[in-house]
Amino acid sequence: MSKKSNSYSKELFEITKELIPLNNDMFALFAMNISFCQEFLRVLLQDKNLIVLDNDIQKHLPDAYFKSYTIDMLCRLSDDKVVNVEIQLEKEQHHAKRIFQYASAIKHILIEKGDKYKDVKDLIVIYLTKEDMFKRDCTIYHVEHKIVTDGEDVVKDWDAGLTVYYVNTEGLSNETIHNYLQILADSVTYDNEYREVTKLKSEYYTKGGNIQMGRLQQLFERVKQEGKAEGMFALIKKQFYEKIVDAAYAAKELGMTEQEFLKMVK
Repeated sequence: MSKKSNSYSKELFEITKELIPLNNDMFALFAMNISFCQEFLRVLLQDKNLIVLDNDIQKHLPDAYFKSYTIDMLCRLSDDKVVNVEIQLEKEQHHAKRIFQYASAIKHILIEKGDKYKDVKDLIVIYLTKEDMFKRDCTIYHVEHKIVTDGEDVVKDWDAGLTVYYVNTEGLSNETIHNYLQILADSVTYDNEYREVTKLKSEYYTKGGNIQMGRLQQLFERVKQEGKAEGMFALIKKQFYEKIVDAAYAAKELGMTEQEFLKMVK
């Protein structure tokens, strides 16, 4: 390894040590590991038999009106449900609208032309914060959707294929979830009961080896390149709406078929 490469690795390692696992960039590194995703979701969803089939991180979802979204983690489960994990360490006043907007964008990519609405995959959203924003000392809150009469009698559940959980690192009502989240809330807490998070935390915060730094570099480069691609897409889409370019030209510039481009902008 050259002196320049070695210096770069040391610099990345120093950056890593200052970030807690719940930081978006660090969490993405952890979530590259599908075994970690499975362990993480088994604890938070309290299902020890849950199986993660595949996952995606830092995924960009384009929107038709120039607003785009980057989701922290998206997993497909063995029961065909999809789980979206959103981490928000800073206070977000309009969190409900944020969750609904992200869920709508994800639902949009889960349905293809010709699909029936009954076949759209169910989506679970986990909105993870450090603060217990509802101040009830609860670790996890479940959003319920109900149909009620004008007298507020419950008729039945409203099944929109969307389940939302607010989870936080402060609440003490669920000891298992709380203790697990403490491992992700700082750079020094370990618990050998949870093998996957302990292994990854040791790799990133203690060893700082070349493989780990390579993954960090890979992530940073990927986010940077996707950001450029996102900007390119927004620019060409704007030109298409303003009739500066046609669909064929736009699709060619973006490296996709005309049909794919039109589906994304209409």
